[in-house]
Amino acid sequence: MEGFRLPGSYCEFAATLGYGRFGRFGGLAIIYSGVPEHQDSILVQGARAKGFINDTVADDYFEFEPDGDNEIAARLYPFAASENGECFAWDINEKRAGEYSIYCIGARMAGLRYAAESLGELLEKLCSGSIKDVMRSGYAPLLPRFDGL
Repeated sequence: MEGFRLPGSYCEFAATLGYGRFGRFGGLAIIYSGVPEHQDSILVQGARAKGFINDTVADDYFEFEPDGDNEIAARLYPFAASENGECFAWDINEKRAGEYSIYCIGARMAGLRYAAESLGELLEKLCSGSIKDVMRSGYAPLLPRFDGL
């Protein structure tokens, strides 16, 4: 996949829980499937979302504030999306201890926020008051619930 290894936290999550929605009331974040042939796989959906990111950067449509810039956006590879249009992506050039830094891309490419250092840390933040730092002020903490699809 695009010449990078999947981070350990994602591999553990995918092996344990598989593909589905994370969060309250049936889910908010859809974690892409680790099965390459699946229509919502990290390969299929991740590549589709990566192409959209690249297009919006090239068309000068992407808003980089508060934590990003053109260089970071170019390095991002999506692995999950919210049902409200946000996207979660790894910075594939920022690897530490087998993990990539994670960014939240706002709906309609309206903002780029640093989110976490691993999928586990991201999920913890989404279930706490830190969700407002990751996504935006309109979100309340999610219930730690996963629904397989």
